[in-house]
Amino acid sequence: MPVQAKVHYGGECQRYKRWSPEVNKIIPICFCFLAEVDEEWQGPEENVAHVPFSAEHYTEAEMIQRSKMFYELLNKRRSVRFLSDEPVPREVIDNVIRTAGTSPSGAHTEPWTFVVVQDPYLKHKIREIVEEEEEINYKKRMGDRWVNDLKRLRTNWIKEYLDTAPYLILIFKQVYGWLPNGKKKTHYYNEISVSIACGILLAALQVLIPKKLA
Repeated sequence: MPVQAKVHYGGECQRYKRWSPEVNKIIPICFCFLAEVDEEWQGPEENVAHVPFSAEHYTEAEMIQRSKMFYELLNKRRSVRFLSDEPVPREVIDNVIRTAGTSPSGAHTEPWTFVVVQDPYLKHKIREIVEEEEEINYKKRMGDRWVNDLKRLRTNWIKEYLDTAPYLILIFKQVYGWLPNGKKKTHYYNEISVSIACGILLAALQVLIPKKLA
């Protein structure tokens, strides 16, 4: 039986404890996880082939130069709300997502799904949904402190750039997967794993997409 904690908006993750009759003990739960109690050990999904580790060797001077160049490139990244509608090759988007997919994950479960949206109608419907939720954030859900902290950034819930951008990349976390026998497979640290993949995605976009588009 799934056990889900009460959602808490704002502040730090709120942890609770709840009696679980399935395992006859008290288990800690957190609002950002959906946990399922299962007494059976899941066992290995398959025999995973070993992939040898291979690394390039650089001189000290090369390491310094490469690290400096990478920092200077990523330091140009900005969070902006005005995007160009200039087309981007789909192959570039695919390669960016492949790069994000190299991210480490809990127990190598890779608990992410990337969805690329190009259709103008779908992009606009997504914008409507996002703006509806964000308006609730600004007016009710997140509280006065959150709104006041954002005043200096001059942001609001209007997101015209979701219509303008040539692509939207939607990122979903997979709370669990499925084993060949039909049982659920736990995706450990799914939220943290997806967050790391998002960071690598942003870095890849900065490296591969022209500056006026990134």
